[in-house]
Amino acid sequence: MDPNPKSFPILSYVMARLPSLGPRPDAPNSEFDLEQQPTPHSKPPSDPSSSSCQVRIEDDMPHLTHPGVLASMTRAISDVAQTRSVLYTLGPRPDHEAVDNARSKLAEIEANLAKQLEEIVLSPRPADVDRLQWRSHLAEREDDYRRSADKEKLAFKAVLAVDEMHDAYEKLLKEAEERLEKIYETAQTTAGEYSPEDEFPPKTEEPNEEVIGILQAASGEGLKQVDLSGRRLRFLPEAFGRIRSLVALDISSNQLE
Repeated sequence: MDPNPKSFPILSYVMARLPSLGPRPDAPNSEFDLEQQPTPHSKPPSDPSSSSCQVRIEDDMPHLTHPGVLASMTRAISDVAQTRSVLYTLGPRPDHEAVDNARSKLAEIEANLAKQLEEIVLSPRPADVDRLQWRSHLAEREDDYRRSADKEKLAFKAVLAVDEMHDAYEKLLKEAEERLEKIYETAQTTAGEYSPEDEFPPKTEEPNEEVIGILQAASGEGLKQVDLSGRRLRFLPEAFGRIRSLVALDISSNQLE
């Protein structure tokens, strides 16, 4: 989940200087920050390949060692750090086989549901059953079938949601690298004297009140399933990575970047 030093050299350099990610604490009530865990989850700083890449980029781009430049770059990639935190919680990206299987299963569930609903429509009403009672009975059966189908879909939707998030994360890395390149270009023209006014902040958006409400409910009630589909979200709030009870998260039909 950490950026590849060959594809994103500056971003990799800056991200390597953020606090490492570690396993969750066992205590259910303990406070923790996914970006502040002391135990490294990725490659340690002493890794030879990582160290050599950092030495080379410092030789090629000496202004990276300037505290002001590094601090500005760190602020400019806050969206990347937050998304990485969530992805560490959700786990690795599903492979193509898992994604294809999830799509196939969802289509299978939909087909089975359509067949069940068709059977309901074609069901003859017994002569001794009142028309309104029969309609109520059919409506209950339909609701049962739909609820059952939705429950079956959860796990497969989760696979697609995680895959979608990883895809959005890759695009986010490219944008972040471009921001850092602009920051360094500015630092070069000012001989390393960098001002916050020169920064290129990540794209932000006003908080979605509905999403905030869902977060508050999930934190207080221990929700296992959260549906954020179709809410035009561009970024997933980092707080969702801290909901220990969360099992399924639907973020389909959004605008994640």
